[in-house]
Amino acid sequence: MHAPRKFKKAFMAQLLVSLRAAGQASKSMGLRERRDAVRLSSDVAMALASSSRARAAPRPAPAAWARALVSRHAAERRNEAFMRRIMGGAGYEIAAAAAAARGRREARSRRIVRRSRRVCSGAAAGRKRRAASGGAGGGCGAMAAARRMVRMRLQVLRSLVPGGEALRGLSLLSETLDYVVCLKTQVELMQCLCKGSRPQQG
Repeated sequence: MHAPRKFKKAFMAQLLVSLRAAGQASKSMGLRERRDAVRLSSDVAMALASSSRARAAPRPAPAAWARALVSRHAAERRNEAFMRRIMGGAGYEIAAAAAAARGRREARSRRIVRRSRRVCSGAAAGRKRRAASGGAGGGCGAMAAARRMVRMRLQVLRSLVPGGEALRGLSLLSETLDYVVCLKTQVELMQCLCKGSRPQQG
């Protein structure tokens, strides 16, 4: 599970641009703010490199996690100046608009989920009573437990992958695999930069 060399080069180039922008802004920052700036730099660089890789593909389709990651950072007003420096004004405006739209969708989804829970709670209680009185077989109970466990694990996966809330089935697994490969590359590149910035001994 390795990222292609071309993607690593694009990621490193974007990461250096992002870190240079963070370095220019970090003169007045405290330690915690600098740490957050480095994290933001590496996240945005990873997402932009992934998007450029997707555009170069035969059938361009930018990763959902990359769009969600950039829009999540763009939703925080304190990141605006820094992200404008990395992405340019037009790129930031697109990300900010996507973040606002995502926020509205999430608020609407939360309202729908709350209403659904109220409606379904009565029906679920009725089903439990019928199952208890009917004495369902052990095989059905084990199958239901397995389904519940799969649903719970998928829910955890959705919470870990940016933009995962809207993904289902194979698309969720595909996005997760791509995200994990990119995270691994991010760690490798950050380690290379750390080793290169250490003073030589002797």
